[in-house]
Amino acid sequence: MKPHIRHSRPRLTHLAGALGLCLFGIAAQAQDTDSESTVSTLDRIEVTGSRIKRADIEGALPITVITREDIEISGKTTIADLLQSSTFNSFGSLTPSSGSSAQAFSGISLRGLGSSRTLVLIDGRRAPTSPLTGEGQDLNSLPLAAVERVEILSDGASAIYGADAIGGVVNIITRKDFNGIQVSGGYGQSQRGGDTEEGSVIFGISGDRGRLMAGVSYTTRGISYLHDYPWAEAGASTYSNNYYKVATNAETGENVPGAALYTDGSAVVPGGCDGENFYTNASGSLCYYDFSTAMADTASLDTKAAFIRGDYELTDNWSAFVNAYVTRKNSMSVYAPVPEYIFVSADSPNNTTGQDAYIKHRFAALGNRYTYQDEDSYDLVLGLQGQIDERTSVEFGVRSNEARAIETGYNYVNIPVAEQYFESGLYNAFDPYSNSEDVLNAMRTTTSRKMFSKQKEIFGLVNRDLFELGGGVSALALGAEYRKEDYQDIYDQQSAAGNVGGSAGNSAWGSRDQTSVYGEWALPFTRQFSADVAVRHDKYSDFGDSTSPKVSLRYQPFESLTLRGSYGEGFRAPSLPALNQQTAFSADSVVDEATATAYGLAATTTLQINGYHVANPDLKAETSKQWMVGLAWDATSWLNLTADYYSTEIDNQIKWFSAQTVINRTALGQYLPDNLSVVRNDDGSIQAVYAGYGNEGKVNTDGVDLNLRATFDFGRWGRLNSSLQGNWVRSYEVSSAYGSTEYIGTDGYPEWRAALSNRWELGNFSINWTINAIGYEPAYYVNYYDGTYSCQELVDWGYAKRCSGAYVTHDLQLSYKAPWDGRITLGAINLTGKDPVYDAAYTEMFNDYLYNGYGRQVYLRYTQNF
Repeated sequence: MKPHIRHSRPRLTHLAGALGLCLFGIAAQAQDTDSESTVSTLDRIEVTGSRIKRADIEGALPITVITREDIEISGKTTIADLLQSSTFNSFGSLTPSSGSSAQAFSGISLRGLGSSRTLVLIDGRRAPTSPLTGEGQDLNSLPLAAVERVEILSDGASAIYGADAIGGVVNIITRKDFNGIQVSGGYGQSQRGGDTEEGSVIFGISGDRGRLMAGVSYTTRGISYLHDYPWAEAGASTYSNNYYKVATNAETGENVPGAALYTDGSAVVPGGCDGENFYTNASGSLCYYDFSTAMADTASLDTKAAFIRGDYELTDNWSAFVNAYVTRKNSMSVYAPVPEYIFVSADSPNNTTGQDAYIKHRFAALGNRYTYQDEDSYDLVLGLQGQIDERTSVEFGVRSNEARAIETGYNYVNIPVAEQYFESGLYNAFDPYSNSEDVLNAMRTTTSRKMFSKQKEIFGLVNRDLFELGGGVSALALGAEYRKEDYQDIYDQQSAAGNVGGSAGNSAWGSRDQTSVYGEWALPFTRQFSADVAVRHDKYSDFGDSTSPKVSLRYQPFESLTLRGSYGEGFRAPSLPALNQQTAFSADSVVDEATATAYGLAATTTLQINGYHVANPDLKAETSKQWMVGLAWDATSWLNLTADYYSTEIDNQIKWFSAQTVINRTALGQYLPDNLSVVRNDDGSIQAVYAGYGNEGKVNTDGVDLNLRATFDFGRWGRLNSSLQGNWVRSYEVSSAYGSTEYIGTDGYPEWRAALSNRWELGNFSINWTINAIGYEPAYYVNYYDGTYSCQELVDWGYAKRCSGAYVTHDLQLSYKAPWDGRITLGAINLTGKDPVYDAAYTEMFNDYLYNGYGRQVYLRYTQNF
């Protein structure tokens, strides 16, 4: 376990004050203009976090809305890019990454609680589960062109939506009120890979009884390589060309690679360390391979989509609706040639040690590995809405969605064939590049992986106005859902049997049925005070059931001030892969002093070891309790703000025990699930680590969300809209029987994030300037050696490059509305080309959950309306 670093924290008032100076500095020059008040009847609509339609402007729940205008101002081309840069994505989240088994997946982690605890909805219904991960929803599955707005509920909502809504809910609302035709296209160029292209065509029509909106779109994001990054350093892997001893697995009795086998002080295969990217240590005792020269950092991603949404009034009281989209995603990743152990007997021409051995080999002559993922998905919702009488409305429907993905990998190694060629000498390990193409082709193999995720759903909802209270109508919503999930992730037979070198992972599959009933009751006791009470019961076929209650309160003592609060309970169901996955190989990266010492490396060197990921069929659901209090205040006619304090506690957490955790827990003699362990060789180096999921301990986190919005009218000098969005995490504590660890102030856990957006409109021109800030978080080794070495010492030694200070970037956009109903937009994301925060513990030398290596991203976009 990494030691805790105790940094002094700025108070929340300091954060708000520092970032708010920009906003209030402008306010001091603005004129306070009065607007005439108008009386209007507000339509009752369904808002995120409730099944009851209402007309409340500021409700009892903290909801942040990203409008279509906000989307266009952002310059982002995908929903993933839009949401992952938001302040609610506290500690970052998974992005398309080369070498990942989910290389085309993007998630969002509200409150830093993980994408599996953040529920993503599309028009109020659960988005499809990604087949690449078997849990969580992929933000790349829906095109940004189809989106009208995004509503972020930063509060638990299991009582309304069921499992996984512990961290909050992201509701993606698609377009429906659109008339005409819109054509849009754009191109973006980055400093260091990741160029973008985008295009879309949308049309909408409406009549007396119905409306229809449809469109097609495409987006592309190019690949980026480590060698494009000026800060990248050489990768050191002993998967190169070294002899290793033959050891025995104490659990299975099988022969496995042991410690390095030295002959006359060297384990290097003679002559086998002379090729490009190969090098030896100072003593010449071990050979290394620099994998960074060939490795891509981010995977490419091409997305094409078609979508349709419509509704039609069948009678005065009944209407039918449809919402559908189909998406095709294509992704490519590149990484270094296959690393693998190959057994050679004492008599093999490739063995000069005089005893049986393994050659820890890099198959550089075969070339780089290429992996392609192709995914096709669809989502279809059909339903009816009806008004039974003046007080009762109903909605029911069916839904079907399915995503199928195929992964194909090239330039992998068939281990049994390679062993035969090594043993016989047909493959020359002393000079790998001298081998003929026929020999190399005989060892090459192509991997395949077929995945799908299916959901079938039936749902029904009844809304009824019950009676009048002092503040309006008391309404009741009752609903039920039935959902069947099927999941498969099947590797080819050779990979599943462990016969493919350079390939990690194994098959997983499973299915479950879920039945849910829920109710919600709105009680507007007076015009100033109202309450919402909700409860939901979910029953799963594979692990049990759960009941989730919630109560929300709203008090408006003045017209300009609303106070709100809520308490709720929730749960997260174990994922199907976590319960059913077959044992899978993974070349995990760890820091282990004994292994590094055995290899003749510095104790802090990050090493790749033989890891195995295993399932846990005994996993239980984790449960949560969360509460929040806040306010919404219209301070003046030009300024309003919301501030909300939240607290979340997760019990019996489903925890990933990583290879590093297994190593650390084993060394300390601490608890591990029964199927997790570390196996070592005679010299203390790691032979294998078995990692996986288990239930353990609690997570407690709390903090404050702050949102200030201001509008300034400068007359003939235009109009300025400014907003400050900030998230401050007071604590993120994980506890178990062995104590607790506070993660705020450690690597990867910034204390705060903020964004200050300004939009100035003058005639047909607009300028948008956004300042994005991420609070200081120390580099891994600064945290690891806390109390042993100072941060400045580690900076001097090259492990980090800063000891304080926020990470700040600037986005700038200029837009012009042409008189022919077109719009021309020129902009830059990360205008100054600021590098990501350096961290020597990562292969790419930065934390890719929080930062990216693209540098300045300049884009040009044109939109034409007809």
